[in-house]
Amino acid sequence: QMCIRDSSTCVIIQRQDMGRKAHKMKRMARNIIIAIIIVAVICGLVYSWQSRQQLDYRDCLEETAFTVDGQAVQMKWLGFYVVYEEREVEKQAQIYHADNTADYWNLHVDGHFIRQDAKDTIMQMAIHDYIYYQKAQAEGMTLDASEQRSLENTISDFWMDLLDDQVDNLPVTDEYIVETMQRIALAEKYQAALAAKKDRSYTSYSWNGGYYKKWLAKQDVEINDKIWDRVSVGNITLKHDKVNYVNGQDEKDSDENENRKK
Repeated sequence: QMCIRDSSTCVIIQRQDMGRKAHKMKRMARNIIIAIIIVAVICGLVYSWQSRQQLDYRDCLEETAFTVDGQAVQMKWLGFYVVYEEREVEKQAQIYHADNTADYWNLHVDGHFIRQDAKDTIMQMAIHDYIYYQKAQAEGMTLDASEQRSLENTISDFWMDLLDDQVDNLPVTDEYIVETMQRIALAEKYQAALAAKKDRSYTSYSWNGGYYKKWLAKQDVEINDKIWDRVSVGNITLKHDKVNYVNGQDEKDSDENENRKK
């Protein structure tokens, strides 16, 4: 009846209602945007925190380590290489500082961290051998009697050379390590055949060989950095309980030297 009596008043009221509704909608939209931003920030912080948390290699054996032409290869494939490379680096570490080998693992030499170099070596050796093993299988390659005997000697030497800490701390089964070494033997046979075919040295097609690296750069190979970056190489088959703060000294020794200077 108000609109009938006074149409101008009715228009004003309608405009006021529309204004209040528009303001309410803007406020709701603003709150939604703020909520979305807050959620995005929280998710970003959670992801950032998770990405910095170290993973136990044994807990991610079924995760993808790398892909070759879209074919996923599990972290388990790296088991032998982890054991082998940790042993090799630890031997050098024992020469550098036998009382605390963690010092060597944490060194930064010629622009490279020893630990990261070991990590890269593990991954690149595994990729190299996987690719060459697949090619050896495709060509129907097998080991002859002489090659099999040589492999058996290599396997025996491998077990004998394991460090004491590693013997009871293997990340995969003994059987899987032997299976990996059998695959490596076939990969090496393919590598030798390829080098002979191309009339080049055997090492030029090793995992760090020049011709192999040029060829690899053109291949569809992707490393799962989201997982691999969080694995601490050097602490999988080995135990470095004490970390030195000064090369050649532990924290206690460093404090004592400071006290002497005073």
